Amino acid sequence: MNKAQAESLAKVLGAEVWKRDEGQYVAAIRRPDGAMVVFGDDGVAEYPDDAAYDAETPAATIVLRDDPTEYWVIEDAEGAVFLADPDHGRGWPTEEDATHEARGLQSRTGVKCRARPQRPDDARATARGD
Repeated sequence: MNKAQAESLAKVLGAEVWKRDEGQYVAAIRRPDGAMVVFGDDGVAEYPDDAAYDAETPAATIVLRDDPTEYWVIEDAEGAVFLADPDHGRGWPTEEDATHEARGLQSRTGVKCRARPQRPDDARATARGD
């Protein structure tokens, strides 16, 4: 999740915000016994200690998003992002599909478009390329 999402969740839960990876944040609650519960974009994980968190070896997990597919989106020259399924925040399941749609969009509008891997913040895109 992005920083604003993590901050909102942390406020509701009384948690801390931690930066996990480049542009990725989590909300974390440290329990009195030293264990921590970490809320991320894809799920919730319980770690018995800092070492387990650093090693990414949770004791328990709840997966919120079990779709392992890497999606592709269309981005135009102005930075607008187009999704195949905006209601679910998903692009196209293959690069070939997204590239085909990008070419069609470019031929209809004259605006240069390209297919690229979907990033977490792309889920807020609202338009579809047809």
